Amino acid sequence: MFEIVRYTPEKADEWNGFVAHSKNGTFLLNRRYMDYHADRFCDHSLMVYRRGRLYAVLPANEADGTLFSHQGLTYGGLIMNEKATAADIVSVFKGINSALRNEHFQRVIYKPTPWIYHRQPAEEDLYAIVEFCGATVSRGLSSTVSRDCRNKWYRIRACGAKHARQQNLVVEETGDYRPFWSILSQNLQERYGLLPVHTVEEMELLHERFPENIRLFVVKDGQQTIGGTVLYVTDRVVHSQYIAASAYGKKVHALDLLFQEVVDQALQTHAFFDFGISTEKHGTYLNEQLIYQKEGFGGRGICYDWYEWTL
Repeated sequence: MFEIVRYTPEKADEWNGFVAHSKNGTFLLNRRYMDYHADRFCDHSLMVYRRGRLYAVLPANEADGTLFSHQGLTYGGLIMNEKATAADIVSVFKGINSALRNEHFQRVIYKPTPWIYHRQPAEEDLYAIVEFCGATVSRGLSSTVSRDCRNKWYRIRACGAKHARQQNLVVEETGDYRPFWSILSQNLQERYGLLPVHTVEEMELLHERFPENIRLFVVKDGQQTIGGTVLYVTDRVVHSQYIAASAYGKKVHALDLLFQEVVDQALQTHAFFDFGISTEKHGTYLNEQLIYQKEGFGGRGICYDWYEWTL
């Protein structure tokens, strides 16, 4: 009934066209985004056909006998067309599991696209992998603001934004990523001993490829950048991919002013503003200080799940 084949680069246009019209895909699943770091992963993405027509795609890579969907992406999972039905998706996963066993895979790590990104209901995959694959789940917790039911800001955040405005700080969009990246890199290095997942050159490349989807807003004191956020803009969600402020920016409440403006702007056109997860160690540790800040902006919990099953 279904034919499952491995993705190859000559199928990029077919893949991208399908994702653009799917019920749960975003620009992160476009091959022009996915393949910027193709050298880091052994791609093992799958394409599912029914009667010669593309029915679903699974962005994935392989490592040490495991199929991941996809280690280089925040989310992914099975991307489906609008005609996908529950019974058919069960059959698709039976076929995927059989194909993977034949290739001697031992397990699957699966990261579905959270429901807030869906253009229409699209959780048939979650039913299939739990009921028929025996998947277990771990969870990251994000903080999301809903346009239809906005929560009042905590007083500390509102006062911070007012204070920042009184300091004549300004929020503006820019295509110059380097001053913000310097702040972001320093913060991550000092706190976690890490660097951003993307280099500034990679982010500049992705912004060039997706200028309407990847946008940088910064806070300035005069000509000096003191904070900012990189936004990933999809059909229904504006997601804050990176957030950072300098020591001075934190002192003058730059992020309070920033999010007062960008959240209000985002929710004029989108259903949700998503601040990203505040959990670590595969969801087993909640960064209470970080999530308190995001909840102060009106954010409430949305889960980013990881599922695992053996083959």
